[in-house]
Formats: sequence, structure tokens, C-alpha cells
Amino acid sequence: MTGITHDPAVRQCIDDCLQCRTTCLAMAMGPCLERQGAHSERGHLTLMLNCAELCGTAAHFMLAGSTLHTEVCALCATVCGACAQSCRQLDGMEHCVAACERCAASCRTVSGVQAPGVHASDQLPTTGVTGGPPRQGAYG
Repeated sequence: MTGITHDPAVRQCIDDCLQCRTTCLAMAMGPCLERQGAHSERGHLTLMLNCAELCGTAAHFMLAGSTLHTEVCALCATVCGACAQSCRQLDGMEHCVAACERCAASCRTVSGVQAPGVHASDQLPTTGVTGGPPRQGAYG
């Protein structure tokens, strides 16, 4: 590995992003579809799939040594936080919550972005679940 991938925090973030991608994709296409109900609600599944896609993208930006990796990681931290919050509202999603929280923390470290506070009156962008990050504010 060369460039930014020499940094242990970046290497950890790559691993966490790839693990989160795998977990979100597997949970969305397996248990969430099987359980139906809130687990298979369009907004929740869309958020999980978006999280998986962005985690893969963030890992690729870091692996490529892109100078834009910090911006992508900042967005990835936001999306992983939203996904963790959405999954936290449902039974049996603890593995996904843990993967998203690890990835969000790693991405915040790499991007240098502070964790947003809890905003109980705000809603997650696609699910309507209360307690998510603000639509605008900490990151935009």
C-alpha cells in the first residue's frame, strides 16, 4: 500500500468501510426482506443500500489515494450514522448498528469531522425515524 494507506487510521477506515458495506448489503437483502414490515420499508432499505454503496465508494477513494477522500469520508460518516439510527429502531439489527457505528467513527477520524449531536426533533432523511442527524447543519 502506498500514499495515504500508510496511515493506520486510513487502513482501519478502509477495513471498517468494507465491513459495513458487506453487513448492510447482506442484512438488507436477507433478514430485512424476509421479515417484511418495517424492516422492508422502502426508506429503510434504501438507506441501507445507500450506506453500503457509499461505504464501498469511501474505501475506493482511500485505496486510490484520492485527495477528495476526506470529503467522501465525511459524507460516509453522516450516512452511516443515519443508517445506524434507522437500524436501531428495529429488532435484530444490532450487527448492522455496530458495523455502521464503527464505520462512522473511523470516517470521522479520517475526515477530521466531529460527531453531530443527537437531534431528537429531526428526522432521518428517507425514513422519518426520529432522532437522526439534522438535514442541514453539522455537515451542510
